Amino acid sequence: MDYNKLAESFLTAVKGHGKQEVMSRFNVYSQGEHQVLFYLYKSSGKATVPSDIAKYTNTSTARIANILNNLEEKGMVTREISRDDRRKILVAITDKGRKKAENSRNQFVGHVARVLEEMGEERAQNFVENFGLFLELGMKIVKEEVEKND
Repeated sequence: MDYNKLAESFLTAVKGHGKQEVMSRFNVYSQGEHQVLFYLYKSSGKATVPSDIAKYTNTSTARIANILNNLEEKGMVTREISRDDRRKILVAITDKGRKKAENSRNQFVGHVARVLEEMGEERAQNFVENFGLFLELGMKIVKEEVEKND
């Protein structure tokens, strides 16, 4: 099998005419404010430091500070100085932020569920399993490349 040709077909399918709209709809949930809100939401309401958010999102602390400023202005997060270590700022999600995260997640799950339903049970199940494997192997290769370049 010519895996380079298959990879080209995959890239064409993903980047083909009109497909960008689909991809950007999915990507919006995994970037910026959405990603930060999801992280804080999944943290069970526990306050966290911005550097932990930066690590999770693979984003610079400067970018996280900007995102947090925007979320704080919108009333979705709070920031306060840690009582244990006054050098640290703790970030927590507000009820408004929690509702936004829940609504966004439900909307995203709904979009994905509609696509999977259209695929049919067997194809959807195979796709989810194979895509998970694709991502897992992709992460392994990236890790190997990073280690090789260090």
